[in-house]
Amino acid sequence: MTATRHGIDFSGASDAGHGIWIATAAADGDRLRIESCQSAAERFGVADRAPCLGRLVEFLRDATVAGLDFPFGVPADLHDREDWAGAVEWVTTVAHDADGFQRECKDRAESVTGGDRTNLPRETDGPVGAMCPYAQYVYKQTFHGIRDVLAPLARAPDVAVEPMGPPASDHDPDEQTRLCEVYPAATLAGLDLPAEAYKDSGGRARDRRRAIVDGLEAETAIEYAEGLRGRLVDDAGGDAIDSVVAALATHRAANADFEPDRPYDEREGHIYV
Repeated sequence: MTATRHGIDFSGASDAGHGIWIATAAADGDRLRIESCQSAAERFGVADRAPCLGRLVEFLRDATVAGLDFPFGVPADLHDREDWAGAVEWVTTVAHDADGFQRECKDRAESVTGGDRTNLPRETDGPVGAMCPYAQYVYKQTFHGIRDVLAPLARAPDVAVEPMGPPASDHDPDEQTRLCEVYPAATLAGLDLPAEAYKDSGGRARDRRRAIVDGLEAETAIEYAEGLRGRLVDDAGGDAIDSVVAALATHRAANADFEPDRPYDEREGHIYV
């Protein structure tokens, strides 16, 4: 039976629609055929962050299974909430913007560590080499991803954010949206494919993108719809490739019924690779 998987490479930039890419795939057993890969600006017809993220939420409400490339939580030491849902709501209220969110996280980290450290990882980050969720490179993705996309979806009774729940058995699987956090760099590294230096317009980066596209087909059960190979190689930002890898990680997670493969803190979230 064929199922649909979506992989989403996320951006928290002001023109987020150009940096968010969505890969849609048809899954049949282990096989995964990438049917389309588009920027959100192309798919939704808008690039500005607020309206684009609103359209993304609408898109995900109608999805069955999707993986998104941004941190789904923050280190538990930074908040006083008892569970992951509470931690998500903490992010939505702790600051008015991403810069304020980052400052609050750093201030709390300094307080927790006695000033020794400002960037604290989650339990799920270390084993896969992911950054601290509020580090300079990712804090806007974390803030806007959680506040503007994840929080409104997580409040819906028929959405399960894996592996925190609610359990899939609580709803008809065909009527439920299941979301998970993915990290394409870790998935690529696990396949011994280039996990860095493939995101610029130089010839070396292009060669690496081509190696990734070919390697995914050789090392996994991925296949591409006509014309997609060139699009993935031509996208100098690497966002198109990242969305395809996100779809692969999501497919793997769904085939394992989203069973975590390493320890994680339920208040922080779990990365699937």
